[in-house]
Amino acid sequence: MIPTPRLAGLVALGAVFWAAAVVEPRYIIVALVYLLILAVVAFFDWWQSASPKDFEARRVLDERMNLGTPNLVQLQVRYRQRNGHSKSTFPLTIRDEAPAECLVHLGKGELPAESVEDVSLTAPVIPQITINASPNRTTSTRYWVTPSRRGDFEFGNISVRFPTRWQLWNLQFRRAAAQQVRVYPDTSAVRQFELRLRQGRLRDLGLHLLKMRGQGTEFESLRDYSTDDEFRNINWKASARQGKLIANNYQIERDQTVLIALDCGRMMTALSRIRHQDALAHPIAMSKLDWTINASVLLAHVAVSMGDAVGLLLFTDKVLQFIPPRKGAVQNNLLIETLYQLQPSMVEPDYRAAYEHLLSRKLRRALVVTFTDIVDPETSSELLTASAALRRRHNPLCITINNQDVLEMAANTPADVPQVYQKAMATRMLTDRRQALETLRHHGVGVLDIASEHLALETVNRYLELKARAAF
Repeated sequence: MIPTPRLAGLVALGAVFWAAAVVEPRYIIVALVYLLILAVVAFFDWWQSASPKDFEARRVLDERMNLGTPNLVQLQVRYRQRNGHSKSTFPLTIRDEAPAECLVHLGKGELPAESVEDVSLTAPVIPQITINASPNRTTSTRYWVTPSRRGDFEFGNISVRFPTRWQLWNLQFRRAAAQQVRVYPDTSAVRQFELRLRQGRLRDLGLHLLKMRGQGTEFESLRDYSTDDEFRNINWKASARQGKLIANNYQIERDQTVLIALDCGRMMTALSRIRHQDALAHPIAMSKLDWTINASVLLAHVAVSMGDAVGLLLFTDKVLQFIPPRKGAVQNNLLIETLYQLQPSMVEPDYRAAYEHLLSRKLRRALVVTFTDIVDPETSSELLTASAALRRRHNPLCITINNQDVLEMAANTPADVPQVYQKAMATRMLTDRRQALETLRHHGVGVLDIASEHLALETVNRYLELKARAAF
């Protein structure tokens, strides 16, 4: 039970009578009577107010959250009115104990509840929201949490504070609501892909359309020849039987293999921050490994949906785990569970050991997508040497995340001497990086260097492009 400013003001008002008693002693009786009446009123206000036992409070959320994206959390409070109590609405302040490693955002939106109060507040570390509650109705509010790492998180208890009828006291109670959640690699892009795929609107996501007439090398069907067809697509036997020109219709090959190789070494611990993000989310810095894991989940899902087999190789200075390529949704779920608690190590990656392990498996020709980071020609030469043997049996593709901070530093106009040195150092770092990546390209290794916020979509687009060209 906490006194409100209104009660404190009424108590302070009694000081006027005590001050008057200095001049006129009879005011002492008035002051005592005033305080007695105030005490009775305050007691009655507390006695006839709602009891914490009349409230139910609970949290509703998905126990599987996505890394780096806003995840909805709903708070629901129901007040069971007792006879004789006021039927009017009254304010409730709800405070939830969200995990400390999550960014919190409060905003407007629609919820499927009996009564919804919109709030638009700044984002504190601990969500604290004021809503208007009505008797015998469920009142809901919500906020979003954006996890900054994968793994296990725990929500704590829910605290609720509400005023008495005359607002002389604030009553407060806490409900035990400890709840465990798991933060997985971001699968929101997978759901968007499935939705746009059913709607035939993949371009809305920034993905290139695959089914292009005349492309691919896998025979699909026969059709009448048109002037737009290439001469080599004419099926002469079918044309002789039909008495007219018939062309072969080709489709993109299925039943191919994609192998995702994840560098979990020291360079992948570097943080990369999104520059532009959804209004519901805060700019959040995640490790490069986290960004590549999110991209790997989307790539694996798209490849499986295209009929390809997908495998996974995790390595640092040694091979951590290898999952042989397979098809189907079960393989996707296995990859997500494997990546769920994967963390980088402060060691240098050994590309030779990783690729030798891959070659020892004697897999059919595959697109080997290696997510790593390259900062100088020395690192590039190690990857190039390891890729030399790999290129004879597979198609290597190296994907890296560029450093937006360094790019901005190199592009800025220096205003003082320290900034001149910063610009010079940033320019040198970018030059070394470009040389390293160009060396890989020159020796036949595919390279994609992209910002973190575009990594997943651009990775899938490169896969679709290579698949359409039958370049595996």
